[in-house]
Amino acid sequence: GALYIRGGAKAAFPRSPRRPPAGGGRPQWPVAEMGDHPWFLVHHREDAPGSNAGMVQDLVHSGSLRSDECIAAFQAVDRQNFWPAETGGKLAYADMPLRSGRLHLSAPHIYAKALESLLPLRPGLSFLNVGSGTGYFNSIVAELTGPSATNHGVEIWPETLAHADKCCAALGKSFIKFTVGNVYQLDVNTTIRYDRIYLGACANSKSKYLYRLLEVGGILIGPFQVGHAQQLRRVVRQSETQFNVEL
Repeated sequence: GALYIRGGAKAAFPRSPRRPPAGGGRPQWPVAEMGDHPWFLVHHREDAPGSNAGMVQDLVHSGSLRSDECIAAFQAVDRQNFWPAETGGKLAYADMPLRSGRLHLSAPHIYAKALESLLPLRPGLSFLNVGSGTGYFNSIVAELTGPSATNHGVEIWPETLAHADKCCAALGKSFIKFTVGNVYQLDVNTTIRYDRIYLGACANSKSKYLYRLLEVGGILIGPFQVGHAQQLRRVVRQSETQFNVEL
């Protein structure tokens, strides 16, 4: 079994053994659009955290991080290691989305709430990140699922994938595997299934086929486009044919 992308080669991802089914407001900041410039100044609070520990403390204070295991996972992975130092250094810790060329990081509180929503997470659970970007969230999930678990990312831009590979390898997490592909070209009929799935890019109503990538008992978290708005969904696969959707 493998992760298959239509129109391209399959990724060399081995299938994990089947297992039984697994049982406060934030300030709204603008996206830091850095484009092709080596430095980009963006207005942000003077009290923005200057370290990963400070960022985690803010996420706990706001209620975005609640569980001990999620707090520990965020503490173990320094967000700055996934963002180019030449684009602004400690800007990585600000609770805002960042963009530089093809690289993109969602705001820390988005990842925090996503991780809490994917619980329970335990060693051995398989994970797929659709629109995996810098690899930051894959690395955080790996803190809870371990090095022996299937941990995959799908990213449309080759240069972004190369960045993610480099960042994860530098942290000793070469077991995280990324492949170039488009969310709308995933072949759900031949690819493997996952216990947990995160959609890092907004999907639309036609993307419900992604539910079929879940193992029975699996959980999918992600934003879906509904009209002109985005709607965060938590989907639990209860059986081969039944899905419970929480909004």
